[in-house]
Amino acid sequence: MPKSKKKPAAKKKPVRKAKRATKKKVKKIEEEVVEEVVEEEEPQEEVEEEEPVEEQKPTRLKKKFFSFSIGKKKEPEEFVAEAKPKTGLSKFFASVNNMGMGKQRVAMIQSLAMMMNAGLPLIDALATLEKEIRHKATKKIVRKITAAVESGIPLWRAMEQQYLFSPYELALVRIGEEAGNLARNMELLSVQQEKDRALRAKVKMAMIYPAIVMVLMFIIVMGLGMFVLPNLIQVLLSLNAELPITTRAVIYITGLFTEYGAIGIPMMLVGFVVLILLAKFTRFRVVTQWLAFRVPGIGSLARSATIARFGVILGGLLQAGVPLTEALRSLEDVTYMVAYKKFYKKLLEHIMLGDSFSKSFAAIPNTSKLLPISVQQLVITGEKSGTLSDTLIKISEIYEKKAEETAEKLPVILEPMLLLFIGGLVGTIAFAIITPIYSVVGNVGR
Repeated sequence: MPKSKKKPAAKKKPVRKAKRATKKKVKKIEEEVVEEVVEEEEPQEEVEEEEPVEEQKPTRLKKKFFSFSIGKKKEPEEFVAEAKPKTGLSKFFASVNNMGMGKQRVAMIQSLAMMMNAGLPLIDALATLEKEIRHKATKKIVRKITAAVESGIPLWRAMEQQYLFSPYELALVRIGEEAGNLARNMELLSVQQEKDRALRAKVKMAMIYPAIVMVLMFIIVMGLGMFVLPNLIQVLLSLNAELPITTRAVIYITGLFTEYGAIGIPMMLVGFVVLILLAKFTRFRVVTQWLAFRVPGIGSLARSATIARFGVILGGLLQAGVPLTEALRSLEDVTYMVAYKKFYKKLLEHIMLGDSFSKSFAAIPNTSKLLPISVQQLVITGEKSGTLSDTLIKISEIYEKKAEETAEKLPVILEPMLLLFIGGLVGTIAFAIITPIYSVVGNVGR
């Protein structure tokens, strides 16, 4: 019995080992098949998982960019000029700081134009200009422009940051840089600036005579009211005679001078200065310009000079290759006269809608009061023939001559008016003083 039991047990062991071996082989095969399937499916899963990651990366980068831009000052140089724009108040103080530098600005542009037309590179021309200039404020501005240009900023952007140059000048420089004609545009700008400066100088010279006469008249009236008339009035009051209304008015005004002259005269001077500033920097200039346009001689001179500037600026910009809409926008920015500024704005709106000059002039009310009909016809003809820039330059030349002639005739026109005004004032004071004296002497004779 024991022998018979051991034999089947010995036979079962190889069978079990074989089963175990087959199971292990099957598991290995299954694992290899699973690994191959996983390897084939992994690229698809990676692609599917990478796509949303790539879509999220730009948003994360933007968030980091904006968070860093708020906390840190390190930004690309391309955005430095636009990242820190000056406010209106800082622009005002910058422009006030640059007041009185018109001649220096013109000389700067003329020197740059001369050197660049001679073949000197821009940076070398700026460096030479910085060494040549003796004016401290201008030298500082040229140094800033040179540093900006060396860092890769365009010349027109560097000039814009100084708040010294007009939009008209910046537009010419920018178009010259973009088109590769910077030297030519600088020369054109220097020539037009010289014409504009000469015209304004003639207008100022024509206004010197009336200004001197008005200042002298003010001084004489103040002197009479404070030193001469008080003594004469004491004599008139001692006569105990009936005084005419003109004499009583003179006595009342003289009393105001004697009592409040020490305070009133300085306040009048300060008020005059404030009035000039208001007329230059606020909307009050609408009133002063309206009055100036209606003064004989001064109104025609201002109108001729404004039309001449219209032709010079718009024609020069178009010759330099500036688009019409941008040229009109620059013309609007550099125009000081409020009525013409509004007119150019409306004209720009019509041109942007696709209207021609003829339709625009017809649609804008009171166009003939600002631009004579002859000027309108010349502009329309130049637009149709494709010679608008040349036509505008001719208009500027015609009205420059008219402005010069008016400036020469202005003292002749204003002199009689001023003499009549001064004579009427002196005659009124003399009549107010002499009339009561004659009446007293006549009563004594009777």
